Amino acid sequence: MALETLLYIIVVFALSALPLNLAVKILSGHSTLFRVVLVNIVAAVITYAINLYFPHYGTIISFFTLLFMYSVMFDLSYFRAFIAWILQFVIIIIFWAAIMYLFQVNIL
Repeated sequence: MALETLLYIIVVFALSALPLNLAVKILSGHSTLFRVVLVNIVAAVITYAINLYFPHYGTIISFFTLLFMYSVMFDLSYFRAFIAWILQFVIIIIFWAAIMYLFQVNIL
């Protein structure tokens, strides 16, 4: 993977910090915006490294590493860390659906 890929992953993880912060707050975890951005950037770098050294099993290892990081950094159980991960994507989908509705964007 190239350096551009790493930078792209870091940007995507940093932008997903706001929905993650909201998801952690909903689940009564302990988070600040700085901590969420930090966790996302560290997770991006770790994901990059894992996928570089373990190309066949990198996704699975990265997923469990991410759940472990959420559990430790946000004081959540593993189940609640998994729910926070899912809620993060639900919040992103709702946000994009609202943006598409407001600006009359038709994807079909």
